[in-house]
Amino acid sequence: MANERPTVLGFPVIDRLVIYLGVPALFVLVGTALPFVARWMLSWGTALPLRPAFRVVGAVDNWWKVAVNVAIWLVFGLVVALTAKNESAVVTLTAGEVRFGLGDKATTVARADVAAVFADGKRLVVLDQESRQVFRERTQASHQVLAAAFREHGYPWQDGDPYDALFRPWTPGAPDLPSEVDSVLSARESALKKKAAKEAGELRDVAQKLGYVVRDQGTRQDWRPLVRS
Repeated sequence: MANERPTVLGFPVIDRLVIYLGVPALFVLVGTALPFVARWMLSWGTALPLRPAFRVVGAVDNWWKVAVNVAIWLVFGLVVALTAKNESAVVTLTAGEVRFGLGDKATTVARADVAAVFADGKRLVVLDQESRQVFRERTQASHQVLAAAFREHGYPWQDGDPYDALFRPWTPGAPDLPSEVDSVLSARESALKKKAAKEAGELRDVAQKLGYVVRDQGTRQDWRPLVRS
């Protein structure tokens, strides 16, 4: 019988401590040590690349400069920690639906619409009844924890992509792809080379609306048609 109680899957306690305390503390430690390192290197009396920059860093030598320096590095550390948090999803499972909270956005998928759930590299993928990828993002919980929870709530967790054999590598001008889809993948390749993740994700959604699923294998794009049940 499927579990009826909600299950919320986020970072485990140790990971939260590392992200919210360890990362900012590491930045503060580095920022505090840099002025001492800079002054030590300036004392060598030898040619030093970017010597003016070392002088600026080494000039942090009284209490108020140290306080400002620590505050700046603490802010950097907190920004990195929050970025890590917002780039991976919290998963909330019930027997009737699954909710993915990613930063200030949320995606909810009804259980009846879920045809398959599986891990693809570092990302969790959810397919609907027409094999669309309705979710494909990193998650805070590990794949092992997710697999156990999805199965406990009665979802069809798979050990891999059930449509893996249908994927083909994309090449420009592929004769078995409609021209409009080929153009989308060409534009997406440019976005991937520029590391424009948001644009690449939007173009993946465009391809899917045209009837084709896209996934990345390293620097290569693979594609397959939708499989309607």
